[in-house]
Amino acid sequence: MADKKKSVVEDLLKREKLSKDFEREKTLSEKKSIESAVESISKATESNQESAKSSKFIKSIDIAFSQAKADLRYYFLNDGSFGDEFKRLFNENEDLFKRYGITSQKYLDYIRESFDRYKKIHNMMPLEPMKLKQFKYVEDSITELVRMFNQRFGK
Repeated sequence: MADKKKSVVEDLLKREKLSKDFEREKTLSEKKSIESAVESISKATESNQESAKSSKFIKSIDIAFSQAKADLRYYFLNDGSFGDEFKRLFNENEDLFKRYGITSQKYLDYIRESFDRYKKIHNMMPLEPMKLKQFKYVEDSITELVRMFNQRFGK
């Protein structure tokens, strides 16, 4: 007798349903991170009336950082004040990054890749916390990137 063959349709439908659920959760988490960024900016602007006039919009770096803090790949941004220091570095070089098409998300990816490179070179564990020495390495990597852009394309 012929055996019943298992249909692939059920697996495909289940996979599609799971992917839709994943996308829905992703958009919800993005909305929550944007709302938390708005709240943090509104709290900061309430304390200082002068800054309220200049920061009526949310910077892309704030949105990218709030989304990245929820992502496990950027776990080191939650430790210490390293996230604030990376924001400061981005704000200092923002004009240069915009000129060369480096968005805040690409900037965060470059930070993560640089930190991963350091961990790989020094045989560190995957979720090792960032320390000052690693931060200096990543900071030097960013300044080297800026220097190479200036050297390659001129000021």
